[in-house]
Amino acid sequence: MLLWNRCATGVGFVTLCVSMLLTAACGGGNSGNGSGPPPPPPPPASFTVSVSPGSITLTQGAAGQPLQVSLIAKNGFTGAATVTVVGLPSGVTVTPSSLSVTATSPGSFTLTASGSASISQGPVAVNAVSGALTADNSVQLTVSGTAPPDPFHLVGGTMTHGFYDENRQLLFTPNLGLNELDVISSVDFSVQARVPLPQPFGIDQMADGKTLVIGTIAQELLTVDENTFAVTRHPFSAAGSGGFSLFFPNVVALANGKVIVIGQEPGIDSSDIIDGGQYLYEWDSKANTFTQLEPTGSNPWETDSLARSADHKWAIFSGDQFYLYSSDSNSLKSAPLSTVDPPDDSFGVRGYAINSNGSEIAVVSASQVTFLNSSLVALGSTPIPNAFQNARTAVQFSTDDSKLYIQFDGPLAIEEIDTTTYAVLGSRSAETIPGSNLDRLLATDSQGHAYLGTGGGIRFVDLTQPPVPNNSSGIQIPNCPTLGIALPLNTSMQLTLATAYSGTLLSVYVGAQAAPLLNGATILSIPASSTVGPADVQCVGTSGDTVAYADAVSYGVQPIGFSANLLPPTGNPPAYLFGFGLSAQAFEVPSIDFGGQPATNVAELEPDQDGVPQAAAMQVPNGNPGDAPVISVSSSAGSGTLSGATSYYASPTIVPATGLLQLLYDTHRNVVYALKPTEVDVLDPVTLQWQSPISFPATATGTFGMMALSPDGSKLVVEGLTPNNIPEAIVFDPDRISPPAVASSPTEAQVTGSIVITASNKVIFAGSPAIELDLASLTFTPLSVNTGALLRSTPDGNHIFGADLNVSSGEVYSVDPVTFAVQTEFFGQIFWADLTVSPDGSQFAPIDIVPFAAGDIVGFFDPGLRYLNTNVYPAFSPPDDAGAIGSAYSPQGKVVVVPLGDSIEFWDAENGTLRARLMTPEELKVIMYPEGAAPPIMALDPTGQMIYAISNSGVTVLKLPQPIDQMTPAQWPQTRVHNSDQAKFHGSITSREAALRRKSK
Repeated sequence: MLLWNRCATGVGFVTLCVSMLLTAACGGGNSGNGSGPPPPPPPPASFTVSVSPGSITLTQGAAGQPLQVSLIAKNGFTGAATVTVVGLPSGVTVTPSSLSVTATSPGSFTLTASGSASISQGPVAVNAVSGALTADNSVQLTVSGTAPPDPFHLVGGTMTHGFYDENRQLLFTPNLGLNELDVISSVDFSVQARVPLPQPFGIDQMADGKTLVIGTIAQELLTVDENTFAVTRHPFSAAGSGGFSLFFPNVVALANGKVIVIGQEPGIDSSDIIDGGQYLYEWDSKANTFTQLEPTGSNPWETDSLARSADHKWAIFSGDQFYLYSSDSNSLKSAPLSTVDPPDDSFGVRGYAINSNGSEIAVVSASQVTFLNSSLVALGSTPIPNAFQNARTAVQFSTDDSKLYIQFDGPLAIEEIDTTTYAVLGSRSAETIPGSNLDRLLATDSQGHAYLGTGGGIRFVDLTQPPVPNNSSGIQIPNCPTLGIALPLNTSMQLTLATAYSGTLLSVYVGAQAAPLLNGATILSIPASSTVGPADVQCVGTSGDTVAYADAVSYGVQPIGFSANLLPPTGNPPAYLFGFGLSAQAFEVPSIDFGGQPATNVAELEPDQDGVPQAAAMQVPNGNPGDAPVISVSSSAGSGTLSGATSYYASPTIVPATGLLQLLYDTHRNVVYALKPTEVDVLDPVTLQWQSPISFPATATGTFGMMALSPDGSKLVVEGLTPNNIPEAIVFDPDRISPPAVASSPTEAQVTGSIVITASNKVIFAGSPAIELDLASLTFTPLSVNTGALLRSTPDGNHIFGADLNVSSGEVYSVDPVTFAVQTEFFGQIFWADLTVSPDGSQFAPIDIVPFAAGDIVGFFDPGLRYLNTNVYPAFSPPDDAGAIGSAYSPQGKVVVVPLGDSIEFWDAENGTLRARLMTPEELKVIMYPEGAAPPIMALDPTGQMIYAISNSGVTVLKLPQPIDQMTPAQWPQTRVHNSDQAKFHGSITSREAALRRKSK
């Protein structure tokens, strides 16, 4: 025993004692009795920990579940161990916080999930400690329950930026898709107000804490009082180096009352990064002055975003260098881009943010984040998991400055980085199906909540939940099965999935009801519902992060929108019905009727993406004038009705005629002139009978295509070109007392065919250059001005505006009616094919129409050629036919009336929103590819209640239910809208422009 004890005291005692035995050391060695070496020492005492059961499922808000813990003693262990449970998900508690357990006395914990516990699945560690001895085990914990609060909240349109007001608990977000500012409660996500604004884009709050400043895709800034929602416009015009007039999309407000504004050349916006621009301006809100801030030299400049500190004292932006602005000193300091994006700024600075007091700056490039101090000295860099693209992404500090949030868009997620250690913490999913091409982190609040604009709504993300660690592939989000299912009411479905959804997907909820994954996650059990309409789907991952799938399952039949609110009693025009459950089976065609009259040629239309409302095309039945039919729909999913969406207007009349080129209403005589190649026909608007025509004199040799009436009504002028390309005019006395006269220009001129007559009875022939015809002397005079291809004037001839057909310039003009001096502005990739002027000249609207492409773009301008607004289509009234020429303002100037091939659109002249869509009984004469300006095919009477339009078989005469200015705007329902064409003035050549260019080659 003495030998063993001595040997056991040494280091490596087994090897030492074996050596001693072989050398007969350590007290004489073996006594020689032949019994062999002594037995090895017994192992030290220890223990293991056992848990029962090995897996636990907790339900949110339900009673807790026990977890029994036992010690299994080894080698005579008789002590006690302290046992704890660690790594619990958010909202899960354990009682007691620790246990003292022995081998003969096990203990029991109770695990409980609160009503808001994170739905999750994963191992939870059970640790036991006794002195220096430890033992670990784990239990598989699943937290289930009802779906978390719906993370997606429909607003409609397209949110671009946001400001969260902590004091008011309101999110203010410009909605470019609806021409409005949306005010949204952060308590229940309800829309508190929709404030009409023209093309709003960027937003910030002034330092006074009560005034919002908003940048626009137009030539003005807007300020909005947060208490009254009163709007003040601050117009400003400036031209870029390329000649295009600037827009001002983004803003940051500083403590000194200055607002830094991005100036953007339309059409030159960095491949659809519609935040960015080539200039920076400083608006002094106190003096109301605009001053160019950058560039100060000739170096190329491009900045794609602006950021400021929470105290309004610091702002940052990137251009030829990286800049830090101080509002205290109203000054800039800068550092090379390679300094803020080391080592060599390979892929460019793509995003940035500054913390609350300006002491830390984060600069994001394609693959890393670099943190800087206020001296623009780099503190450290860390790689990011996915490539960062600045076209649709955002960077923000948390309100307590402890984290940096980076929004990625593929998948839509928010990455979190520790701003002290620069450690990448992981991400939370913000993925929403279907998304949009302007997915954006709008704002975060002091409670750790994030608000994103995506897919026509607000996506909510709770950033107080632990972030999900990235893996080798970067950001991970839950898988979510492709749906788009329509079911009858009170009917469930077992949906076989194309693949097994396991791994990151834990559970699925349909309309807050659990949808279990069965048979190895190859079957999704969709629950039944007694509530008609769509239900959002939430796919919850094992870490509790969520993918929101909006409107992915619907129950029953719910029609929600109809494309036209005014229908002719005859003619059976095309139209579209939108809703849910219109087709519950493949290739199903629903049955649709209007007040009992069946629609014909009904066809299901495939949605652009799963989960959006379905649509059906049809020809509407005939009806009775004044009727407001209930639209009834039935399919295998059930039946539903839609009321108040449309009505039949008074019976139209089609006056037979052929060869018509242009219509013009003579308010002096109350007749309608219809231009033909060799005469002017005269229509009595009361009897709708043709009167004797006004024939062209034999001395007229030209080809005539446009006419205009002098403001005093004394002269009707028809314009044309001779075979030798000489401008020619026929001047008629509309009362037919004096014979017509023919006047020819002495020389050839490059005129376009568009004419206007001034108050002094001078006819301007649009051209490059233009020419003038004096109606008193019938003499032509060349003008040394370019008026563009289109000219229109007010009825009194005192306000004249023009626009150009050149798709590469988008020019608009103002022409002085006395001196003929011309002012010009350029607006990029626009094909102005039509133009109309308000009766008082306070506004004019060129119309972008491209042959063979549906719809139009209306630009609204003031007399100073400032671009004010553009039109935005509602989701449920899309155009489906090419444009026609002849747009007109209503008598009071409140509405712009735009004809298409199968319909007439009524656009609100102040808000750019669609007031009504009237379907015509037969096709109107649409635009072709003109050599010059095309003549107007539509005319309004002076009351604004009668519309005359050239159609396939003559003149269609329409009587509206009330005058245009008094029409009640249609209430188009809000829903998702695909916004690929929302930024009308931006990006690469649009499909319509590309079609035009292909045709012109």
